Amino acid sequence: MKNLLLFLIPIIFFTSCNSKEEKIDDKKRIENIAKQIEKEPVDELKAIEKNGKSFYDWYFKNDFPNCEIVKDKNGKCLMDTVSYFKNLRNLGTISEKFIHQERARLQSCAEYIATIDYSEYENADAYEYDDYCVDIYYYYWLKSQEYPNSFSVKNVKKISDNKASLDIYENYSESNVPDVPLSKVSLEKEKSIWKITEIKFINREETPTEKVDISGKWENSEVYFRVGEKSLIYFYHGQCAYDYPVRKINNNEFEMIWAKEMDCKFDNGVNNNFGLKKVPEIGKPFAKYTLKNNILYAEYYYKDWVREYSEQINSRVFTAKYFRLKENN
Repeated sequence: MKNLLLFLIPIIFFTSCNSKEEKIDDKKRIENIAKQIEKEPVDELKAIEKNGKSFYDWYFKNDFPNCEIVKDKNGKCLMDTVSYFKNLRNLGTISEKFIHQERARLQSCAEYIATIDYSEYENADAYEYDDYCVDIYYYYWLKSQEYPNSFSVKNVKKISDNKASLDIYENYSESNVPDVPLSKVSLEKEKSIWKITEIKFINREETPTEKVDISGKWENSEVYFRVGEKSLIYFYHGQCAYDYPVRKINNNEFEMIWAKEMDCKFDNGVNNNFGLKKVPEIGKPFAKYTLKNNILYAEYYYKDWVREYSEQINSRVFTAKYFRLKENN
């Protein structure tokens, strides 16, 4: 019996020591896990802040750039969205969702400015093109014509596993002037990277939504027409005007009905059939016009005839789009 006790004592002691060591190891492991859990949210918020402010870091560093207007190969204006979007993508923190929104925001100006000769643009008075391109006359992402000394980030939030936000504040040098809220940046996680999906201004006037109104004067680079309640007067030339009836489809669309009511001192070529069987008929719809983003888009029902007219008579009469003409013109 005595020998048995002597044999068991070391085993009990050894087992007791192992149990204590395991408890110590478990305690350390639990402490390490707890530290990691505490650390992860902090690191995540730092990543959100870093990526969320990356756009304004770039914007301030590059002196608040707008999308540049350059001269194209034909001497017309071109909004250089290619370079702009390339710069944004190079940041690595801008989502395609944001770029899609930017492309939509810039579309009306890009389409309009493409009709303007670059030499005319260079010599234009201030705000000459503000109907379609008002954003080129000020710092769009500041909603101002003046810029602050710097900016700061506040209210960094992780909203869910893949959504976050933060606020951008403008900073001024005057010590008694508080930081001014500028915009809220929204982010989403894409393949483990937080990317900017939207920037919305805080307490700033957004670009007003254009009132839907088809009436008034519309132009391309060659002709203009005036849309009324029941008719459209098409000015092919200063000495040639046609009066076409219109049929309203809805607030955004109408059809132009072909007619021969005119006051024209020369042959403008609209009576030519160009050897085609399908030509515009009096009393039948000739085209449908649709208003979108303050641009009037034309869909022609006699496509072959319009193509022949454009090739043989004048390519700048029946075009795909028309822009609002200021009433003082």
